[in-house]
Amino acid sequence: MSPAVVLPLLLRLVLGALLMLAGALKLRDPTAFATEIANYQLLPAAAPVVAAVLPAIELLLGASLIALPRAWRHAAAGATLVLFVVFTGAVSSAYFRHINIDCGCFGTGGGPIGPLTLLRNLTLTAGTLILLRFDRLAASPVRPAVNG
Repeated sequence: MSPAVVLPLLLRLVLGALLMLAGALKLRDPTAFATEIANYQLLPAAAPVVAAVLPAIELLLGASLIALPRAWRHAAAGATLVLFVVFTGAVSSAYFRHINIDCGCFGTGGGPIGPLTLLRNLTLTAGTLILLRFDRLAASPVRPAVNG
């Protein structure tokens, strides 16, 4: 198998499994997860709604990246990119405002936000961008060479 086939497959499997794990872990204690969201001090009033909806979104996107046909996977990868950009923005905001809170990335008890949390989120975002690029290349029609 060529790297153009293996890399996107691995990215889809890893990102999909990670999203499904994160969503499942957040479902264990939605109330505690809502508190962790409120601790970011961005939209604390929306924390209960986000805590109720976000795990389902992560589960759906994760399963979509793994199991759906290419066109649907591409849409799921786009939505995943948006999600990771929002996560990275929230984590960066808390980190640079020196708010000492747990990430909440994998439910409760995930440990405080730090440089490694930022690096992990940036890596996930970059991995999703790479996946989208490979999907775009795979979907583009091959054009015959023009002799002239």
